[in-house]
Amino acid sequence: MEQKLKSMKNTAQNKTWVSFLNQNHPYTLLHWSIGGAESIKKDVWLLQDEMTFETQEFTTIDLAIEWIRENMDGITDVL
Repeated sequence: MEQKLKSMKNTAQNKTWVSFLNQNHPYTLLHWSIGGAESIKKDVWLLQDEMTFETQEFTTIDLAIEWIRENMDGITDVL
């Protein structure tokens, strides 16, 4: 599990996003610096459920990875 989390963090930092499966459910961790029709500027990391499109915001990638570590124990693939 720790190797998968490390891989997720490295990939997200290099590409600004990473997708993964947790218990066969797809998620994406992505950095949002500018988004939306109004070009809203943010410096946050989003964890997005790719089925419902619900998101959670984290101020740092480390906080996002820690939340994933504590709440997702079925990560099988880092895409």
